[in-house]
Amino acid sequence: MDILAVARKAGVSTATVSRVLNASPKVRAATAERVRTAIAELNYVPNNSARSLRSGRSNLMGLLISDVRNPFFPDLIEHFESLAGQHGIDVTFVNTGYSEERFSNGVRRLLERGVDGIAILTSELSREGIDRLRATNTPVVFLNQPTVIGNYPNITVDYVKGFRDAVDHLRMLGHSRIAFLSGPPTLSSATRRRKAFLAAMRACGMDKEEPWVFEGDHKIAGGRLVAQQLFSMAKPPTALICSNDMMAVGVLQGASQLGVRIPDALSLIGFDDLFLCEAVQPALTSLHLSRQEIASRAFYALQAGREDMPQAHASVILPHLVVRSSTAPVGGSKGKLKR
Repeated sequence: MDILAVARKAGVSTATVSRVLNASPKVRAATAERVRTAIAELNYVPNNSARSLRSGRSNLMGLLISDVRNPFFPDLIEHFESLAGQHGIDVTFVNTGYSEERFSNGVRRLLERGVDGIAILTSELSREGIDRLRATNTPVVFLNQPTVIGNYPNITVDYVKGFRDAVDHLRMLGHSRIAFLSGPPTLSSATRRRKAFLAAMRACGMDKEEPWVFEGDHKIAGGRLVAQQLFSMAKPPTALICSNDMMAVGVLQGASQLGVRIPDALSLIGFDDLFLCEAVQPALTSLHLSRQEIASRAFYALQAGREDMPQAHASVILPHLVVRSSTAPVGGSKGKLKR
């Protein structure tokens, strides 16, 4: 069975069948439906290798992500893959585990597979990997990497706006002793979030005293450890903003183990707004960072590169606060569970 048989059955040219297979918008809906019906009835399976040789494209895009165990990244993959599928494009991904060496190897492997574009959605970069990319004409888009602006399209997250929303929310609840749980300083994304929190505190006029900044690991276990440190203080902060939701969930777990009630003893805010936020008790207030929007902007930036269309070098995403049950007015009960 070949493409000519499909064209004959649908009453169209082979070029029209090819356009339908490549999800071209140039085919009328009724014609495209007739072609898809013929494909189904004839059980036609396109030879992707042959199509790639003819077109010079692999119809394959690559993603680099930092941590497949963090629900943030599977969400990104799902949204990106859904969009790509609508355009007849396959997706492969590489998990770097926050390793620069694995980042470099991942770039090499994706280029060897002849991908039509690469979305780099990692916290880490490596000079070797970037040099490999510069040596090719493969379209590339980055997530929140200021060092590449001007050379590649970059999707930027306005962290300051997000943290300012969080600080304003806590101020309205009467909190002045606000702490921050940062990620590891080795990660550029964690460093940017820490700096954005401090900038938000300054913008809200709350930098008269040096704010508490605890260091975590962007994982649940790190949040549990910091909870022990925080609740052992003689005069702990009344509110804590975390660099991501995973650590905020760890703080919730640590508080529960210590018999401390959230939000009575501590108002708690996460970042990313993962599905976990509604699965824990109390439900976690969090700054929503849209994975769907990131995936959409990354995909269409790569599509523009494939089609040699003009690309915007800067694209800004604004987080917004989703208020749930983990924040409350300051000065409630002492926050200890009754034994």
